[in-house]
Amino acid sequence: MLAFALIWTATSNGPATVAVVSTLAVVPRILLMLFGGALGDRHGPRRLLIATTAIQFVALVVLAGLSMVSSGVVFLAAAAGGTAVISAFQQPAAVVLPRLLITHEDQFARALARISGSLHAARILGVGVGGLAITALPLIAIFGASAAVVGLSLVVLCSIHPRSNHGRESATNSGASIWTALATGIKSVHELRIWPLLAAVALISAAVLPTVAVVMPSMARSHGWTAAQASLLEAGWATGTLVVTLLISYTGTIPKQIVPMVGGPSLICAALVALALPVSVPAAIALSVLTGVGTAIFTTHIAPTLLRMAPPDQLTRFQSLMAIVQLAPPALLNSPLAALSGTGRGSVALIITAGMAGAAAVTAARGLRRQKSADTPEERTAAPD
Repeated sequence: MLAFALIWTATSNGPATVAVVSTLAVVPRILLMLFGGALGDRHGPRRLLIATTAIQFVALVVLAGLSMVSSGVVFLAAAAGGTAVISAFQQPAAVVLPRLLITHEDQFARALARISGSLHAARILGVGVGGLAITALPLIAIFGASAAVVGLSLVVLCSIHPRSNHGRESATNSGASIWTALATGIKSVHELRIWPLLAAVALISAAVLPTVAVVMPSMARSHGWTAAQASLLEAGWATGTLVVTLLISYTGTIPKQIVPMVGGPSLICAALVALALPVSVPAAIALSVLTGVGTAIFTTHIAPTLLRMAPPDQLTRFQSLMAIVQLAPPALLNSPLAALSGTGRGSVALIITAGMAGAAAVTAARGLRRQKSADTPEERTAAPD
């Protein structure tokens, strides 16, 4: 809700403001997330998540007060950057904590899908409410509502305690420095030889995230659509992802991984190419839904595949590196894509992102082939089912 409100408010100040706000919403996460992962492994994800959520609540209350006196470029940039700094330390722990609550490995993929589904349901509600609220209410109301939701989440977090030995939160309080911890995490990823799969994740993030966050709102404004209509585009994307994640949460993942990991990006590519054509609002929403379907088909299969490979004492660091892979491409592309779409060339921006989705399909196929060739008979025998 807050992210959409900030971007929509920024669009009224031109593409340069959109680029600044969207970039500051991502860059601090890229720069600081590995440190957040190292701290999560050192002190435990639950403790770090509670601390960062409390800080987030205070920050939103302060920003709500400041929004009464300013809603210009400086304030929007400060709000986006400040919340991004907190998220850099919060997000890896938020992903790892549910992982620690899963007591049976065969529940893993379905549990991740249910968690993802709940996030997309919240996104549908939040973006829809944000689109309606920003047209009728000042920013202070949206900051206040966000603070209330974060306060409630803090209460819930404090009540969550892993019960089984398998699910107990671990903390690595070794004397190693943060820099050593970071180097160890990166070395582990390198030894697992999963860079092609991470590259596919990066390409999908580059194709989808800037499109949803920047290109679609700017395209909607250039077409003369309302804020409520623009919010339906992002809500449609979230709806598509929600439907697939809920389905996977009950059926489980497809055993033949190449089908979803190539098919998902291919569907995204086709939907974005069609969205670049002159379409009506209902057609644009339908294509946004298909983009979400393709996104979820890919992510619900690659996420458990990658997280299962993480060493037990490096879960948060591993997750933080995965998050950076997802965030870095949008940080580089938000500005040029905002400039294109903000000057009436949204179709060009969509063709570019469609090309990246197509490249992700090819890269994922190569990564899966490399993993299969590296899986020796001895490794297959030793690997858990």
